[in-house]
Amino acid sequence: MSCRCVVRQCLAAMFAWLALTVPGLRAFGAEPSYELLPDSSNFVTASLLVISPTNTIYSVFGHCMLRMECPVHSLDYVFTFESDTDTGTFMTGVAGKAIAKYVAVPTADYLQHLTQEGRGVTQYELNLTLHEKQELWRLLDEDMMAGGYQHFNLLFTNCLSNSILKMQQCLQGEHFEWGAPRYPQTLVNGELFRWSVRNFPWVEFLFVTVGGTVYDEYSQQEYRLVPECIIPMLREARFVDDQTGARRPVLTGRTEVLLENHVQLSPSRVTPLWVFAVLLALAVLITIGERCWHWRRVALVFDGLLLTGQTLLGLLLLFVNVYSELFGSTWNWYLIVFNPLPLLLWIWLHKRQSYRRVLALYIIVLAAFLAATPFIGVLDLPHQLITATLLVRCLSRYQQK
Repeated sequence: MSCRCVVRQCLAAMFAWLALTVPGLRAFGAEPSYELLPDSSNFVTASLLVISPTNTIYSVFGHCMLRMECPVHSLDYVFTFESDTDTGTFMTGVAGKAIAKYVAVPTADYLQHLTQEGRGVTQYELNLTLHEKQELWRLLDEDMMAGGYQHFNLLFTNCLSNSILKMQQCLQGEHFEWGAPRYPQTLVNGELFRWSVRNFPWVEFLFVTVGGTVYDEYSQQEYRLVPECIIPMLREARFVDDQTGARRPVLTGRTEVLLENHVQLSPSRVTPLWVFAVLLALAVLITIGERCWHWRRVALVFDGLLLTGQTLLGLLLLFVNVYSELFGSTWNWYLIVFNPLPLLLWIWLHKRQSYRRVLALYIIVLAAFLAATPFIGVLDLPHQLITATLLVRCLSRYQQK
């Protein structure tokens, strides 16, 4: 972000805070055209904006952000929690090292940007008290002024979780309680993720591959939220008075569609299941051809490409699960099959007699891994089709040895 943009945001934040804390202060050149209620409860309005998803990998979940308005002083900003696109790259994103921060943008400007993308936006007003809304605005300004001090993480530092946590932090003399969990929130993390990206099979395949054992966990509710489910959840949630136990709704019930959705989600017809089923069929065909028609060169090329792909996937898994902060450091069951060790052993031992014993051990590991599919939730058919392909080719090589 340029220095000019930073200065403009800082000045806007400072003036917004002055306008909120000094009710008599007017915006420069602005005449109040908004009728303030006697109790000043509508002096500040806080809303959650839910934005529809798109077909791009970084927005398949949709997006959520907070809108803060002070109509008396013509102040209207959205606070959106985003990774820094100026410094972000694919690898920094995969590593979970992309810097994330709050950005304040005039609502009209942000909506114009979303209009160009054709995305839908629906606004849900939060049922906070006046002082809680002022505190929420102060917290958002403070976070924005701090700049990028945390890394984007799918579980702990994403747009929706941060918005809900900020809403909880601003409460005064009361606390927040979720309602009874309902489907799909009753699912474990991984199954909830599969449900939320059910229209994007390749996104599901990629993130299930690198997710690790967080798949079978049940994280704290604030860290397992998806935009598609948040409004039904907030409708059943309550603000609870710490002294009296009195409960009131989190949403006021005032809902407004700011932009109609014009994005048509188009799932890929070439799914991982289809691709890896073809891969397995091709491995079986080459194995038969190698036996019956002496396709040794074809088999050699196929095995080389298969081993290379397996190694590259293994390196990605090691990178994500050892170094990355995308999901936190967790064990990943797929490291048993997808890792650089088979390639290293082949380079070291393929001309030695002992390599046959190594192949036998790897065949046992692959077979056991396939047999474990019903008992480990993260193991699924698309991934195990790759495991079966490796098993077919390793059996062929073992018999040749």
